[in-house]
Amino acid sequence: MEGSPNKKKKVMDFRKTFKDGQKFLTPPVADPTRAFYESLLEEKPDSIIAIRFCVEYGVKQLDDHKKLLRKYSNLKEKGAFNIHAKIKRALEKRHKIGALSKEKKEKKEKKEKKEKEKST
Repeated sequence: MEGSPNKKKKVMDFRKTFKDGQKFLTPPVADPTRAFYESLLEEKPDSIIAIRFCVEYGVKQLDDHKKLLRKYSNLKEKGAFNIHAKIKRALEKRHKIGALSKEKKEKKEKKEKKEKEKST
């Protein structure tokens, strides 16, 4: 009578064992994605994508995880993971560069005009 409906199976909810900031189950050590992001983090400690993966998947040990969580929180506050904020900054930068190049063109045209007037 193993399959009787009256017996309730106890299933562990792994979300209770998650670290702060972790959103997904920790992948196994042999997972190639995990290996990639861990090696990326070792080579480039300020890598935004590596920090995000390691925090959200709880890959590192608790003390390293806390350090990464601080970096992750700072990046999140600055809008590093918000695509709308990135687009807004890029557009503002492009507009600023466009305005500067427009001013340079106008100055160059004025200078050329003055040189033409002097030569005639």
